[in-house]
Amino acid sequence: MLLKNIMNTRLLLFIFSMMFISCAGVKKNIVAPETYTKLLPELNKIKTSEIGSFVVYKENGYQNDAIEIVKTFSIKPDGVLKVIEKGQIFIHKYNTNDYDFYGSASNSEFGVAIPINGENPLIYFKSIIDGIYSTGTNYNELTLIKPKEQIDYIHIKVRTKHKDYFKKEFIYNGRVGNALKFIYREYINDYARPAFTQEVQYDLSENKIIGFRGMRIEIIKATNTTIEYKVLNYFEK
Repeated sequence: MLLKNIMNTRLLLFIFSMMFISCAGVKKNIVAPETYTKLLPELNKIKTSEIGSFVVYKENGYQNDAIEIVKTFSIKPDGVLKVIEKGQIFIHKYNTNDYDFYGSASNSEFGVAIPINGENPLIYFKSIIDGIYSTGTNYNELTLIKPKEQIDYIHIKVRTKHKDYFKKEFIYNGRVGNALKFIYREYINDYARPAFTQEVQYDLSENKIIGFRGMRIEIIKATNTTIEYKVLNYFEK
């Protein structure tokens, strides 16, 4: 009879613990980056650029939601002082039923947990001592602590490197007589990879509108130092 009671008690404890884990929001929804396209300058607006500067710019890539800390504060996880500097950025990594988790780019096991219910943000980090620190509470193998100071932040977008990153630039390279010179440059897959470059030249006496790969520019005025122009159409896809 005693053995049966012990087994029943263990069963109830197991069921209770499973219910607690479920309520804690174990399920993690990974936040995927979103695509973006940046086009400069605005169509049909007169612009002026100097030699060596782009006259048309197109960028396709991926970006994440993030937060930027706007006021320096400090915490002491397990008695060790850690300073969170103004300007530090935390990227939206995943969320649960209770929190949105924004992780540090340099340390995926440390970041800011913003409660879904609108309460003040918490700091989270990976638990290493039996999953519990005396300075915080345990949540899905993470330790959550409430700083003494309010965490002040703003929401921003952060661009991330991705294999589908693509950038195009059309750069003014000066004037010789009636000839206008430009440099076309593109970057594929990685910001750091060498750019593909092509030099092009146009005879301004033939036409005030020039084009390259679907892009069209109306030249208003050009010197050896600056160019005044309007972009009529961006690069084709």
